[in-house]
Amino acid sequence: MRHVLHIALVLVTLTLVSCGETAPTDTTVLPPVAETAPSMSVGGAPNYRVIDVAGGGRIMGTVLLSGEIPSLSAREVDRDPEVCGRDDREALELIVAEEGGLGNAVVLLEGIMEGKPIPEPEEGWRINQSECDYSPHVQVVPTNVEFSIVNSDPILHNIHSYLNNETEFNIAQPVQNQLNTHTFKTAGFVYTECDVHSWMQAHIVAVDNPYFAITNNMGSFMIDGVPAGTYTARIWHEFLGERMTEVTVSAGSDAILDTDLRDLLDERMPPPITVALPEPASTESGEVDSAAEESTVVIVEMQSEGSSFQFAPVDITIKAGTMVQWVNTSRNRHSSTNDSQFEKQVGQAILPPGVEPWASVFLGNGQDFQRIFDTPGEYRYFCRNHEQYGMVGTITVEP
Repeated sequence: MRHVLHIALVLVTLTLVSCGETAPTDTTVLPPVAETAPSMSVGGAPNYRVIDVAGGGRIMGTVLLSGEIPSLSAREVDRDPEVCGRDDREALELIVAEEGGLGNAVVLLEGIMEGKPIPEPEEGWRINQSECDYSPHVQVVPTNVEFSIVNSDPILHNIHSYLNNETEFNIAQPVQNQLNTHTFKTAGFVYTECDVHSWMQAHIVAVDNPYFAITNNMGSFMIDGVPAGTYTARIWHEFLGERMTEVTVSAGSDAILDTDLRDLLDERMPPPITVALPEPASTESGEVDSAAEESTVVIVEMQSEGSSFQFAPVDITIKAGTMVQWVNTSRNRHSSTNDSQFEKQVGQAILPPGVEPWASVFLGNGQDFQRIFDTPGEYRYFCRNHEQYGMVGTITVEP
């Protein structure tokens, strides 16, 4: 039975790639990936110019997360135990040292159009799928360089990447040591997940200049060879969001850039607030108005549990005029979509006559999307990412 399911997953994922999703075209099988020392290469924006940065300065600092650190849930592993194992894995979204240093924060300088060349590993920029995880979990990749996607595991992985919330590429890699290549043409933040193994996520930051760094596990970073001047530094973190700050670099000197992202954590995880609800309205006879008791907002959670994806509740019945709010409570990206142009299986999108379809953006953890349903009838919608895995919901709207 396990082999039948595995073959079915291969067929489903290959079908997904063939149904309008983009994918790199260069596919080969290589020997296992090896770590290599860095060399130098040029990439980035087409008009970025490499010059001799005489007397360049450095930007050094620490990204901190002070105060109490929340404990994030482990990643549930529930598929392909012969390769992936059976033990749940620790969360990777918050790597914080005892002293408060925040790992995997990306520091970027904005708008530099000339300077040092872009460093590149000898084997090229790449992401590797090994033992059912991505390596590295967070990385920076210049635009207009060849980026390699490798599957070192002897099982199917489907690598689905989104640049600025739209699919950048989506490919199936069923063969061990299969390699595909891709070139990022646009700078931005790329989220990556495996549609087969939901606990696998990674982040790629596509940049158009070489002035970037990723903090180590102690929160420290350094950017060298910076021409003298004043710059906007963008500090980005997968869980906390981003902050923009100004930094001035003098020739041959060190500029210190320390920052604490505690306020971003507090905004993302505010303390619970107790709201006093109004008393139900009463009629002249003193009876409670039942219509006033009914909620005008219905919450539908977008959930991932291991390799299972679902809307919860999956089927709802509401009155006309009710708002439905979809909230993503999982680590994976989801959408609420009722537009036939995104169907992978014909007939999934169902609407009453005359009603316009809808399609939310891809929602990350904690994000939401709302829609008011005024027209009675039957509705069926799906997640653009996980429709083929059964993430489909229905809404019945009554007059």
